[in-house]
Order: sequence, then C-alpha cells, then structure tokens
Amino acid sequence: MSRPARFVFVLGLLAASAQGAVFEQQIIVEDEDDLFTLEQRGDITSDQLDTLLEVLREGVELNSAGRDQLYDLPGLTYADCDAIIEYRTAKGRIDDPAELVAAGAITGEQLIEIAPFIRIDSTRPLLPVSGKFRSVTRFTTTDNTPPPTLLHARLKGPWDLSAGLMLITTRRIPATPTYDPALDALISTGFGYALHVPRFFAMWNSGHRKVVAGTYTIGFGERVTLDNTRRSTPSGIYLTDDFRRPIENVRTCKLSNPDLPLSGECSAGEKNLYITPDFDWRETFRGVAGSFEDISLGGETTMSVYGFLSYQARSIYQYELYDRRTCEDPHLTSAACKAPPVYIPSNSSRLIYSTLPYLFDELAGGAHVTVRPNYKISLGVTGYGAAPFFHVQPMELDFQEWSRYPNGGAFGAVGVNGHVTVGPVNLYLEGARSFDRAIGGGGGFGVEQRTTFSPKGHELEVSLRYYDDKFHNPFGRPIAAPDELEGLRAKNELGLRLRYFVRLGKNWEFKTRNDFWVAPYGTPAAPAWVPNFYTLTRANFTGWQLFQPSLWVDLRNRNLTSSQRGRCAAGSILYVEGDPYTCNGDLYRIAGRLEFNPHKRVMLATQAWFTWTDDVKYQESFRNDLQLWFEARYTPTDWLNLHLKTRYLDQDLSDPAYLETNLWTYLEATFRLGRYARVGFRYDLFFWLDKRLSTVGLVDVDGTVVGARTPNPENRLMLDVRASF
Repeated sequence: MSRPARFVFVLGLLAASAQGAVFEQQIIVEDEDDLFTLEQRGDITSDQLDTLLEVLREGVELNSAGRDQLYDLPGLTYADCDAIIEYRTAKGRIDDPAELVAAGAITGEQLIEIAPFIRIDSTRPLLPVSGKFRSVTRFTTTDNTPPPTLLHARLKGPWDLSAGLMLITTRRIPATPTYDPALDALISTGFGYALHVPRFFAMWNSGHRKVVAGTYTIGFGERVTLDNTRRSTPSGIYLTDDFRRPIENVRTCKLSNPDLPLSGECSAGEKNLYITPDFDWRETFRGVAGSFEDISLGGETTMSVYGFLSYQARSIYQYELYDRRTCEDPHLTSAACKAPPVYIPSNSSRLIYSTLPYLFDELAGGAHVTVRPNYKISLGVTGYGAAPFFHVQPMELDFQEWSRYPNGGAFGAVGVNGHVTVGPVNLYLEGARSFDRAIGGGGGFGVEQRTTFSPKGHELEVSLRYYDDKFHNPFGRPIAAPDELEGLRAKNELGLRLRYFVRLGKNWEFKTRNDFWVAPYGTPAAPAWVPNFYTLTRANFTGWQLFQPSLWVDLRNRNLTSSQRGRCAAGSILYVEGDPYTCNGDLYRIAGRLEFNPHKRVMLATQAWFTWTDDVKYQESFRNDLQLWFEARYTPTDWLNLHLKTRYLDQDLSDPAYLETNLWTYLEATFRLGRYARVGFRYDLFFWLDKRLSTVGLVDVDGTVVGARTPNPENRLMLDVRASF
C-alpha cells in the first residue's frame, strides 16, 4: 500500500471512531514556585509545567476567553467551560469569580484550582497606561562571576496598544561561533557575561483584530500542523514571557582539549566547581503576525484568518550538526560525519556539551483560516514553510539525522482540522502532510483524532494518533508518547490514549490516563510493533477539611512482550535479529500525599513515592528509588507568606556510590507591599549525600581529597521583585 493510500485508510479508520487540561494531578498552587515544585516532585511532566507556566504568567481573562482558552485552565472540563460561558452571556459580565460557584457553574474546589491562572480586566482603568515589572536574580555563595539576572516589563496604553520586553543576562553561554579559514573550523571567543533580549513586542488588539510585531507564538487545532505555543488547545496568536529557572547548579568547566591534554584544559578546581545556572528560554517566532477573527459571512457563519512572517536567529546543541563537505549522509558512523569541533584559540581548547547561540537564521511564514457555520462546527486549513540559513561559509553545515530540524534545507507542513459538538460529545480531527528535503526523508503524514464526552462532573477523552516514519514536523506539537525518533516525539507512532475524570459527590475525585502505542515502522534504533503502555491513576479525598489525602500509581511498561529485568534501562542497547535498538525500560511507582490544614493560615503536607525501575546494573531485580517531601506554609499576616519545603531523594537505596542521593531544603518569604508590589526572598540549602566519585573525589597519597564536588553543601539565594500600576 502506498503512503498516500495508507494515510487515507488510517484517517478514515480514526474518523469512524470517535490532550486536554484536566491534569492527572490536582494543581493547587499560589505562584510559579509551586509549579516548579510539582515538576520536581514528579507530579507533572516538563511539558505540563510549560503549559501551566504560560497560562499562569499570561492569565486567562474570564470575560473574553473563548471555550478553548478556558479549557487551558487546570481542573476544568468542556462542560465547565460551557457553563462559564453560559453564565457570562446571561449576566453580561463576571465581576467576581466567586459568582461562578454561587451559580453552580463550577465548584469551590475548582475555583481554588483556577484562581491563580485567571484575571478580570477592569472596564474603566484608573490610568490610560498600566504596566507590570519583574526582576529576578539568583546567586550561589561560590559563584565566581556576576549572577544571572532577568528583567521583564509590560505596558498597556491607550488606543488598544501594548508592549513588552524581557532582558536576560547569562554567563555560561558561549559567544556565537564564526568560521576561521586558517583552521578551516568554527571558533568562538568562549564564555562571558552577555545580555540577551529573548522577548520584545508591540501589539494592537482591538476587538477581533490583532497585529503583533516582535516575538510571539502561534498554534491551531490539534497541534499536528503548526503549534509553538505551550497551550493545551491553542487557537491563534499568543504573547509569552516564558522562562525557566533550572534548579541544579552547573559545572563551570565546559572545555576540553584531547589533542593537547596539558594545554588549555580546565583546572581541577574548575572541573569540580558548580555555580548558579543561567535562566532558560524558548526561541519563538520573531517578526509580524496578525488576525481577523469572527468575520461575519451571513447568518451564524463566521470566518477567522491568521497570518505570520518570522525571521528568527536560532541556537542549536553543538552535536546536532555535520559538515556536508566531508559527509554525504549523516546516518553514516564515520568520523567525517561527526559534529565539527568548536575551538577557542585563546586557550587552545574546544567547547563540549554546549548550545551554540544564534548559529543560523530561520525564515518562516504561514497562515490559517477557520470557518464556523455555527459555534458547534468548525473547519480549518493551516500551512507554513520555513528555511534555515547558516552564516559560516564555506562550511556547509546541516542538521544530524537525530536533530528536531530536518536536514536538506526548506521544510513545512499543510493540514486540515475540524471540530463538531453534539450535546456533551466533542469530536476533533486534524490531518497533516509534512514536506522536507532530508536525506531518506521527503515528508510524511500525521493525524490526530480526539473525542471527549463531557457531562457535568465527568470527562472521558479518547485520543487516536498516527504519525508515519517520514512525518518530520519541528513546529508540530500533537499528542505523542514521551519517546523520540530523530529528535521528534510525533514520528513513527500509532497510539491510543484514554483519559477519564470523575467527581463523585463532594468527597471523591478520580483521574486516570492510559496510553498505548507502537512504532509501525522498524528502524535501526528499534523494531516495529513493540507494544508500550503507560498508566497513571490518582484518587483524591476532599471530604475532610482538616486532612486531605491523595494516592496514585504510575506504571510504565516500555515493552509489554518482555518481562526480563536489567536489559532495558535508559541508554541500553538490545539486538533483535542482529539489529540494535534502544530500550528505556519499565518503571512502577506508588505515591501518596497527606495535606493537613489546622488553620486557615497554616498548611502542612507530606508526600512520598517509592519506585521500582529497570537498570542495567540489576539483572534479576528492579532498582529501588525513594523520594520524601515535607512542606509547611504559614501566612501570619496578609502581607507576609512563609513557605518551607524539604526533599530527600535516593535514586538507588542499595548503593550510595551509584546514583544521586541528596537533601534539599528551602525557605521562601514573600512580602506584599500593598496591592501593587511584591518582594520575594528565597534561601536554598542543598546537600549532596551520595558517595559517587564525582561527589566525594579521591583521597591523594598525602591524605588530601582531590576532585570533590564544590560547594557541598550549596547555599543559594534568590531575589524576586514584582510591581504593577
């Protein structure tokens, strides 16, 4: 069967059968630090953290948000979103979110969950100009360079105009490489204190018309064709101030010199010295974008049109490159196809494990059109194209086969999406065709069909997906398993996901997600049709005001046909009929949380999980991991909030010299200076307790310890200042 015929067959199959924002864990937070803690505890994934951070920092405006925007809020089903819109339409305006509870649109527990993520804009601002500012800096007591700093500002002015800017200073990002004709190689001036401007924009947003100049994100439908937002259900152009605060300190030394081992290497102190990590951010689109929404075509029929044009400087991990002058096919394992080195001539060294900033430019553009005969039916068409440009001639740099970007030059995708609502049933479908010039590629097909059944207090979601082994779309972000093929998750995958949420009375809440998938095409990395299964189920009891217990299980079986232990851990290689493939192993986890609320100003909580996981070190059994958390929150006054958290992590209970063991405690104090200012101080104390060589070092002949991790313990400080007017 040809690829187009196979695509049509699968599309028809999925359409004949019938990722939302109901997270498997309860999202009870006050600020973004609580979201980071959820990820660190393993309660949410990194992708879910990105989604929640974006929604938290932008806020969902209750009086103007559409159904898809409301569905981005944690804990809401489509039935809840419809109830909010119905109440808003009947009343005209929501002035207090508590109205929704009194009207029965949502529960009090749901209001607590969504409260940090919503906003209600004033209809009559006191000043013609309003704004908000934020500055964050972090410091470790052994830092040998000035600390990283972030400054973010947004202004909203008259005539529907607004603007924003984000500045970030870094220390551990090398200078952009250039070509050196004498070495016939890439060279860099190395690391230094630098200023970056990852976000800037000016926007005119008047009713259903929007124009943005600067940085932005854009996404549509089921995210198969185009989406570089972090939304669960994107539907247009978004502004984002997303950034990450990596937790673990980073090693100062990122240089090596295997050719001259006695020259240009980092000193022993630098090799083992760890300092504060820089802030992270995503590279979005940069250019212009605009939209005309809900254009009347007569009767109830409306049309929305979106377009964008971007010219963005892109960074890339140094090992994702190869030079076409010496390598015809990056799939080959010859030395000529390895990533070209990046030298630092000033000290005869070269970079290792570094992201090369702004190494190439990317020109991208696209459009989307949606037609809605009524609010229950929509049909959309999306298309985009992009082309990378390297500026290091005469080198002919291109992307390795495992990079998220396809090699060969220009790429893009075209897709069609649709939506139908019938009572409590919502049907969503999107199919796309990608295009590229990659060696062995050329483009492929991807399709995602999602059905939700959303009566009040319940939501069942059935998601079916198919992405062939040629579907290479770096700007798609559809539902996919957590594994990757050639830098992408949505590739060579046939899968089914079931998610169910139910609220039983006022006391019980159950959430479950079950994901089954196979790779329909065999590759050198893995055979075809190996079945994989993930399931996560959680139960919350809210019937007691004093105690609120939760229990959940997380089961991940990466090869249902094999129960052999010890051969299937991260990075391990198996051989099937002589062909190697990577298998990531099984994981089984049981976890529980108990929250104690003795007073409205006091909260205490403890949480623990125990994990059985595959590891190549253990051939006849599982490796056992343990994580314990204790949390205390105290609000003595309305202007002061104190938050203490402690975590103990042991990644191998039987061998302290194998993996990480640490104890991490931090205390955060937040001062609210009236309604418009807030200052946060945070102190972290981090002990490395394991006996690994990288932690404890070696004892020299004279009795001194050489190569021990420095500092240990780590003393970290953070200052976060926010103001608005």
